[in-house]
Amino acid sequence: MATVALSTGNLDAGTPDLPSLHLGLIHHLLTGNLDAGAPDLGSPEMVLLYEPWPFRPLIGASDTLESLSEVLPSYTEEQRLALRKAPRQNPRYTVKLDPAEFSQARDFARRRAGTQVCVPIWWEGIRLAGNVSAADTEISIDTTAGDWREGGRLIVWQSADNYALALITAVEVDSVTLLAPIGADFTTPTIVPVRVARPVEGFSISRGKLVIDVTARFQVEDNVRLEGDAGYPQYQSIDVLTEPTTRVSDISENIIQAGEYQDNGFGIVSLERQREYVDYGQSIAFLDLGAAAAWRRRVWVHARNGKQKPFWLPSFNSDLKLMAPIGAADTVVTIKRAALTTGYLGRHVMIELKNGTRYFRQIVDAARVGDTDQVTLNTSLGASVSASQILWFSYLSKVRLDVDAVTFNFPASGRGPLVATLSVPVTEVPA
Repeated sequence: MATVALSTGNLDAGTPDLPSLHLGLIHHLLTGNLDAGAPDLGSPEMVLLYEPWPFRPLIGASDTLESLSEVLPSYTEEQRLALRKAPRQNPRYTVKLDPAEFSQARDFARRRAGTQVCVPIWWEGIRLAGNVSAADTEISIDTTAGDWREGGRLIVWQSADNYALALITAVEVDSVTLLAPIGADFTTPTIVPVRVARPVEGFSISRGKLVIDVTARFQVEDNVRLEGDAGYPQYQSIDVLTEPTTRVSDISENIIQAGEYQDNGFGIVSLERQREYVDYGQSIAFLDLGAAAAWRRRVWVHARNGKQKPFWLPSFNSDLKLMAPIGAADTVVTIKRAALTTGYLGRHVMIELKNGTRYFRQIVDAARVGDTDQVTLNTSLGASVSASQILWFSYLSKVRLDVDAVTFNFPASGRGPLVATLSVPVTEVPA
């Protein structure tokens, strides 16, 4: 395969010639500025490397994934549809520039506002310990924690004035292969995957005496749905979110009965229920440290398909207190009274031991026995468990995301390990 490194040279494609059902193109090329010389046009393929936004946001950034889904509720359940093949990615960068850099950025903004540009996805970038040479067509990097695509783009970045774009032709777990030599020498550069995007809101500028802030939100056009397994255990073929409270912080909750409230102003306010179950909403937050953890969270969010795909969320609260050891073959469990007997029925629970073992079961019966309650699980645990072994004996809620737009925040870039935070509302669905 011939390789062509694009530059600012002129390329003039003539009008199509259609002597048959096959498309023939007459190419008129001025090859003086093509870095790799005259290309082989036996099987031409158009490759465009758009001008990149080269300023690195060291003070932080955010990335919003926008899915499109529709929820069709009924009185007893709901149906959920995903209407978009892949979520739209919207990185937002704020950069601090000195006057010289601002002049460069303003020129970029005037020329490229509303047009396609290359946008580095900085939080997936990898800083090399070694160098990159002009003749290199392969770069050794770990591609397991980023969106490195065959046919995609990358930037070899050393500074806003010293970088090079390249097209990726092959991706391995430990390397990427480029279409052409990178064309310049770099010292310990950062290798970053690049997306094609448009600055849909233009560029917002805040000018101070010494430092100028420029903010832009880019809407990515080459979106794909990420595939992969986030590694969560499964219960009834659905992920169980297993981060304890040190990782899932401040679960706020609200419970409300959906319905129409009719008030004539004189008598009792009447309620016409819209659903037989209550709306149980929660808000959960994640703090992920390192590129691998942030990538795992992103893959998991993609798998939700917006509001479509549910998951199990433990309360991470000691909802049930064991009052007697559980035998390996036991299905009846004695607990401290925590609800009316009808309040246990149909509930799902997680028993997590201090050694990391987890059991997921459903309560199918309950009875009052003296000062305690006895709940019946759908199956035995298969192992003996005492109260001292239990870390959590908590309820499981079957929930889904309650929004289509999920925003990742990256407080800093290039200053130590990557930190990614995410806060998102969820709502319970009928189990």
